[in-house]
Amino acid sequence: MMRFFKLIAALVAITSAAPVFGQDFVSRLETWNEKNPIEKTYLQLDRGTYFSGQTIWFKAYFLSGFLPSAANSTLFVELLNNQSALVLKKIVPVFGALSYGQFDLPDSLPTGSYQLRAYTPLMLNFDKAYLFSQRVMIYGRNKPRAVPPAPAAVSIRFFPEGGNLVSGISNIVAFKAVDQNGLPANVSGEIRDEANKMITAFTSSHNGMGQLTLTPVAGMRYHAALTGQQQVELPQSSTEGLVLKLKNDRAAKTFTLDYRGSRYTPVYMVGQMQHQIVFKQALSSTGNNRINGVIQTGDLPSGVLQITFFNKDGIPLAERLTFINNKEYILPATFRADTLNTAPRKRNHFSIEVPDSITGNFSVSVTDADYDAAGTRPQNIYSTFLLTSDMPGYIHEPAYYLGNDAAASDAVELVMLTNGWRRFKWTDVTANTLPEPQHKDPGFISLSGKATIAGSGRSFADRDLLVWVATDSGRSLQMVKTDAEGRFKMDSMIFFNKARVLFSDVMGTKNKFLTIKLNADSLTRSYALPPLKLPLDPATGTTGTLPVKMNTAYFDYTRGEGVMLDSVVVLGTRNRLQQLEERYMSGLFAGGINARTLDLTREFIPNMNIFDYLQGRIPSLTIERGGQFGNYRLFYRQAGARQPMQLYLDEVPTDASMIAAIPPSDIALVKVFPSFAGAPGGGGNGVLAVYTKRGDELNRSMESSATIVDYEGYSIMKEFYAPDYAIPAANQYNDYRLTLDWKPEVFVSGSDQRISIPFYNNDRTRRFKIVAEGITSTGKLLMVEQYVERGTK
Repeated sequence: MMRFFKLIAALVAITSAAPVFGQDFVSRLETWNEKNPIEKTYLQLDRGTYFSGQTIWFKAYFLSGFLPSAANSTLFVELLNNQSALVLKKIVPVFGALSYGQFDLPDSLPTGSYQLRAYTPLMLNFDKAYLFSQRVMIYGRNKPRAVPPAPAAVSIRFFPEGGNLVSGISNIVAFKAVDQNGLPANVSGEIRDEANKMITAFTSSHNGMGQLTLTPVAGMRYHAALTGQQQVELPQSSTEGLVLKLKNDRAAKTFTLDYRGSRYTPVYMVGQMQHQIVFKQALSSTGNNRINGVIQTGDLPSGVLQITFFNKDGIPLAERLTFINNKEYILPATFRADTLNTAPRKRNHFSIEVPDSITGNFSVSVTDADYDAAGTRPQNIYSTFLLTSDMPGYIHEPAYYLGNDAAASDAVELVMLTNGWRRFKWTDVTANTLPEPQHKDPGFISLSGKATIAGSGRSFADRDLLVWVATDSGRSLQMVKTDAEGRFKMDSMIFFNKARVLFSDVMGTKNKFLTIKLNADSLTRSYALPPLKLPLDPATGTTGTLPVKMNTAYFDYTRGEGVMLDSVVVLGTRNRLQQLEERYMSGLFAGGINARTLDLTREFIPNMNIFDYLQGRIPSLTIERGGQFGNYRLFYRQAGARQPMQLYLDEVPTDASMIAAIPPSDIALVKVFPSFAGAPGGGGNGVLAVYTKRGDELNRSMESSATIVDYEGYSIMKEFYAPDYAIPAANQYNDYRLTLDWKPEVFVSGSDQRISIPFYNNDRTRRFKIVAEGITSTGKLLMVEQYVERGTK
């Protein structure tokens, strides 16, 4: 990578013959790139096909300027249906240049092709078409039905190379044809003039794309005639302009420029990749209004290269995207099936060896190959980072263009010819009006707002504010200082799932009740994104053996898990306390035949803490208090060597000091359990659970209730469970897992340059699919996709 940047410096230095105003291109673009760098993300999924009730596991990688990017703190991942309506959303923290998470698919999700979209706030500073997206197929309770083929309807567009169609000059014209679903349509037809005379014939060569040569006559209009389709007009030719022809050569691109008119005389060309100017070269005519040249690309990084030709006034005349594939990004790897045993529940061991002296982070999935789409994945880490993340249009099966097919290098140029570039405009560069970034990285969770003293309206100014954050995984406590107007801010917070945030004065028993008004949510805010409408064949998921297998797997799952497939509604009468318990309590907390619940939602409680209020109101409950800050201890039905009760706040383990700091007017219910199976040791010393008000009860409470805030933190990042059959399972069950192993964090560094993949088979898999992807600290990419079955070496 250092060699690449030295090369940039050497190429950009070749500017002596270019107009003076052109010298500003580099500095302006570099300055803008520093404030608004291109950020990219790629998600590796554990598989591409699921059924309802399964988990979609994902690992996210981030790149910027050809290197891993640590500029992002928060990743948004959305699962959308085919109408782009949100089904599920995950928000996960990004550590370094990595993140991972999962979607737990509802059991009731209907069969269909769904869309996945991933982005960070920094990525929203560019066109939303560049965001990561892909389709996943999910099978549910309704069986997919075959869709009768719709009448063929083809749309075709024509793209003169370089953007201009000039009369009297031989022009290369690319075309792209799609069907009514937006998918590639292979076509053939003829180009005809106004007299309907055939000028040339054309045929698509790859995924509905192709090219033809046309020398238009001045003033003549041309159209394309396709069998059974309406004729399509070609762009009108001009008598003046610049015609560009670019061809691939070994380690170089050769070009020819033909131009008519003094305004269209090219004087220099600029090439940029990822907002980096990789060359800027003066041009000189060879006579007859023609310029020939060579662009050396052997030392350039792989990816999309934008080449633009300018006149003496700095006006862009022609532009061409071309693809560089020097394969320097590939991390060589060797896959080995060290131990292969496809018998039920037997241990396997595979390994992937990588070169010495690399440091990288990778992810590996092992799945049942017979329960996923056949063949290689249509997109992968190569195609995302090098191709689709720089192309705003839909590219069908982009992984093909980074593969080993000899025709791929020519086919990808058709993609370049039929897609555009929208990250910036050269006219904005020359005018120094490049747009300012609109979005900033949130820096994880940020809580800010204003504190006032309840009932007075006076600011809680220049004071210490105590902030408790309680979640399922634990509690944290910090102190924050308010300013002269009572404002406060806490940055770089990380917590997961639903949290209860308590704001309190630190003066102990003399504390004042506070009103907290938070500013806009820094984490769970919604961004205005356009609908995601990836092209889809209506027949997807309805043909072949895979739908039958997946529906059978879904049936086995519903039978094994006891999923209710039909709705059952029970009508009855419940008293108010039962309704509140059902609303507030879940799991084991909702039970307890000997438990006692107090409803405080309609109680007026004087200015005291909840423990002082409860004293004497619950038989056999003893509350002791010591110290000036109220170190409470609670005992239930105990004598002699007593042990304190275990305490829960909104079903999260807590301590007495946090509960004591909550204004009683914020509390909805208190429940006492003589014993509780959900607590460590069975809760033999008694358990007291406190529930704070929600919804209407919260709105009806006193002003001081704002001292407690419900906050939805990051989505929980679960750990994949893979059984260890070295010890026989205690319970008999059918193991029909489709994902046999998922390792989202495989770190390689030092002397052992090997990814080890040990796993146990399930009860039926006979053919494994292994996918390993990742990135090194220098930006090299790992991509291994391997099928393993008996006979594999």
